[in-house]
Amino acid sequence: GTRESTPCSLIRDPDSIRTPGSTTRPTRSAETNQRVQNSTRRHIPTSHEMDEFFTLAEVDQQRQFIEKYNFDPVKDKPLPGRYQWEQVDP
Repeated sequence: GTRESTPCSLIRDPDSIRTPGSTTRPTRSAETNQRVQNSTRRHIPTSHEMDEFFTLAEVDQQRQFIEKYNFDPVKDKPLPGRYQWEQVDP
């Protein structure tokens, strides 16, 4: 036997296709569709939120560097500690 079918490329909205007499596929109301769209939207951080996030990470990284190498990269100055730093002229 043969049967007629609609090619997938011609189906625009799969929720709009219904099988006569079928009740196995639940229909979505406009309210449900809106809720699904809202829940899938991603939160895009603001510039302030991004600056705050990276500033905290940068401060932590600087602290770790200072503790490890007894050198302040912000002030470009050696600190007392286990390493002996010497100025090198380029």
